[in-house]
Formats: sequence, C-alpha cells, structure tokens
Amino acid sequence: MAFELAKGLKDIGTYEMLKQLKGMLQKQARQECFDIMKQLISCRMEQGSSDSAYVIKMKGCIDRLKKLDYPLPDETASDFILNSLPSSYDQFVMNFNMNAWVKTVSELHGMLKTAEMSIPNKTNQVLVVRSSGVKKLNHKNRGYNGKGKKNVTVAANHANSTNKNVVKVPLPPPEERQ
Repeated sequence: MAFELAKGLKDIGTYEMLKQLKGMLQKQARQECFDIMKQLISCRMEQGSSDSAYVIKMKGCIDRLKKLDYPLPDETASDFILNSLPSSYDQFVMNFNMNAWVKTVSELHGMLKTAEMSIPNKTNQVLVVRSSGVKKLNHKNRGYNGKGKKNVTVAANHANSTNKNVVKVPLPPPEERQ
C-alpha cells in the first residue's frame, strides 16, 4: 500500500501532497474518535472492583482523544467518569456535584481512591437458621402398651411443616443403656 500511495503522490507538489494525506488520514482519525467515544459512553465500573484501574482505563481513552485532536474539557471528562460509577458511589457523586467542583481526571482519581476506602465493596451476607424442635405428641401416640415400654416414638417436625414424620425405634436392652 505504501508503494501505491507513493506512486499516486509522485507527480504533485508538497502542499497538495500534505493536503491529500491529511484528508485521507482525517477519515481514519474520525472513525477512531467515534470508537473511543463509544467505548467511553458504554464503559461501566463493576461493583466492588478497583476504581484505580477503572479511572486509568478511562484516562487512557481521554488521552487518546486528545492525541487525535478531539480533547474533552476536564468537566466533561469528570462527568463521563462520575456517570459510569456504580450505585455505591452515589453519595460521592452527590457531594461532588453539590460542591460544583471542577477537577482534572488526576485530581478526581485521587478523590475516588480516598472515597473507595469508606465504601464497602462487598454486600454483607446473612445466614439464617430456622429453629426446629421435637414436637411432643399426646399420650395415645407415644407407643406405650400394657406390658411396658418396648418402642419409643420419636417425632421430629419442622416448625412450619404440616407433614408429621414419626419413627418407632426399639429401645436397647437395659444393660446397654446408660
């Protein structure tokens, strides 16, 4: 391609050559600018992830736009970053907007690192144990018979269960019990 490009620009003057090259490269730069803006708009920080890595990624996109001669003002760059933070940073964003701060991306990065320390990155887990116990049965179902205790009825029901599980277990001989 370089050979074809040089061959096509061989018979024209320097000014015209620069003008033609600028026109060709400007189309590519515009497409790259569009791709970077699309990436900036769709970028979202994951809940619990490090804000340093995220802000560095965003700053890289903003710097690439600046190199392509499409710089973002500091206020707009901050708005992109603040808008893409997770809901755990809502208090920080509200304070930032209420104070009407205009910060560079580097200053905002420092503020976010400080705020990250006070934001819990995990949701607390709660373990719930349901209480269950042995349900007492009436004397008719206890397994007593006229010749003494030969079987013991054990009933274990869940507190909310309507299903009654009754198991008859034979008692061990008296010499094995203790």
